[in-house]
Amino acid sequence: MDAVVAIPALNPDAQLVELVDALHERGFARFIVVDDGSGAEAQPVFQSLERRGVRVVRHAQNLGKGSALKTALAQMRFAYPDARHLVSVDADGQHVPDDVVRVCRHAEEHPQALVLGTRDFSKRGVPMRSRIGNGFSALYFRMDTGVACADTQTGLRVIPRPLFRLALSTKGARYDYEMNFLTAAAKGGHDIQALPIRTVYRKGNTTSHFRTVRDSLLIYRTFVRFAGSSLACSLVDLAMFALLTAIVSLDTAVVVAVATIVARMLSGMLNFELNRSWSFAASGSMRGDAHAQAVRYGVLFVAQMLASMGLVTVFSFLPVPLVAVKVLVDGSLFFVSHFVQKNWVFKANARAVKPLVLKGGAHVRNARAA
Repeated sequence: MDAVVAIPALNPDAQLVELVDALHERGFARFIVVDDGSGAEAQPVFQSLERRGVRVVRHAQNLGKGSALKTALAQMRFAYPDARHLVSVDADGQHVPDDVVRVCRHAEEHPQALVLGTRDFSKRGVPMRSRIGNGFSALYFRMDTGVACADTQTGLRVIPRPLFRLALSTKGARYDYEMNFLTAAAKGGHDIQALPIRTVYRKGNTTSHFRTVRDSLLIYRTFVRFAGSSLACSLVDLAMFALLTAIVSLDTAVVVAVATIVARMLSGMLNFELNRSWSFAASGSMRGDAHAQAVRYGVLFVAQMLASMGLVTVFSFLPVPLVAVKVLVDGSLFFVSHFVQKNWVFKANARAVKPLVLKGGAHVRNARAA
């Protein structure tokens, strides 16, 4: 097989050696294993690989899976400059060697495509946290990019040479890197193809280094910050409304109108600044034209307010309290607002970003198993 196999590893056990041996038997000859700050107890595993001729690169401390993959890419360009593909494989035994062969063969037939080995999370034996987490991840990815992908966190990926530069420049050092790179590839209009693979969880997936809360917060940092900003501004809006209605001595209707408008404007200005300088900072929002962003934010602000009023009115016939209808409507608009702000209001530089041109339709094409 032509592809260079890259395996990020943190404190692996003997099954990593078994994996490399199995892949070698299937025709893979070039390996780069990244020791991402493993302890002394794991060094015999890496030494055993080195005796087999495997290139082992060591990080002095744990830098994260994203950094390990970038290290492997940099090493590959130096050690194997003729390589056309790099295939990333997890070290914890979740990828069956025959599946690695299949995705690489598919990549050879589609040399420009990013090929993903995607798992089926609906099967029995899949941990509930993985099923729920992947469902949310797939939904979030589709709303963000317009591309359907059944397994956004798969570690089995074949990266073609045309995407090496993008892979090296993508932000992220840990598990957030994989989502960031996939998102960048989708928004860049690159061909992304999916191939079904076996879904393997060993011993309840205890060998995985993925930490559900910490790493999920890292992957969805932008959304979490956006939610925090929205909550803070809602509290400001409520506090200003309460203050103004308490100190302004006018007719009730006038007081409510004035307090609502002033409080909403102040909270909106705060929300704009927080989202620009904090929520979407990782996406390059501070590099954009603040005036243009403010205009776009204003348009969205008014459109969202009108949409809320209109939708609440439309669904007011439902046999539930009007407040419940508003909660559902505004909750849905909250998610829409997040993606509109991320991809339009605070987009760093619309001229510099390649437009989204999806090949084969607005979805990841699922190739049939060979």
